[in-house]
Amino acid sequence: MARTARIKDDFGTFLIRQTGGGERVLFENEGDRYRFMEILKRTQANFNFKLYAYCLLSDNEYQLVLDTNGSDLSKVMKSINIGYAMYVKCKGRLFRDRYRSTLMNDKDETLKTIGALHERSKEATEWNSFCVYGGKSPLKLDWVTPLKKEDSEPISAPDEDKECRDCLHTLEEAKVKLSSLAQDSGQTIEELLKDRELRNQMIHDFRKRTTLSLKEIGVLFGGISESTVCKIIKNT
Repeated sequence: MARTARIKDDFGTFLIRQTGGGERVLFENEGDRYRFMEILKRTQANFNFKLYAYCLLSDNEYQLVLDTNGSDLSKVMKSINIGYAMYVKCKGRLFRDRYRSTLMNDKDETLKTIGALHERSKEATEWNSFCVYGGKSPLKLDWVTPLKKEDSEPISAPDEDKECRDCLHTLEEAKVKLSSLAQDSGQTIEELLKDRELRNQMIHDFRKRTTLSLKEIGVLFGGISESTVCKIIKNT
């Protein structure tokens, strides 16, 4: 059965819902949520979308209410999901299906959606925050503060400047990971790599999350030269 075509609106406000695929839950701990928020912050800076609400309270689902603000929603979501999938160690599919998007028709529907999204919590938390649509500025993720453990020690995200956790060590492992990322996005590898902006971000992420050489990364991404890979990494 053919997939239903997504409604496109470059200045529309959408409710986004993404669930896990069963291989592992999306958020095993607060460190996972912290890393997701960092990726969300990076994507917001890159695409300049307006974020009105987010909810990461579930272990295996996240929800967002965002205005694309002139950006392509598909590219925004690929950047978020692929960035997070690069961080997570998952042999199979991290996401169950493609994300679900519902276009809000007006301000009242958006307010109702935000209210329903946060019925489980009476106040905003680190992982459950929202603003009043039309009456308060959208959420700007200029910084993200990790929650505190009960002993008041901060929960820190993995340090990308140090040896990465669960790195991919071989080109074959990286090929499997790239195939999984393409599958999660509902595309072939060839289709995924046609988006240069997204491809460059993945090259940067693979450099951080693998021990591959520049030459091997070039091979992985379709035969790019080492010098080109180096330029992409420096400029991303």
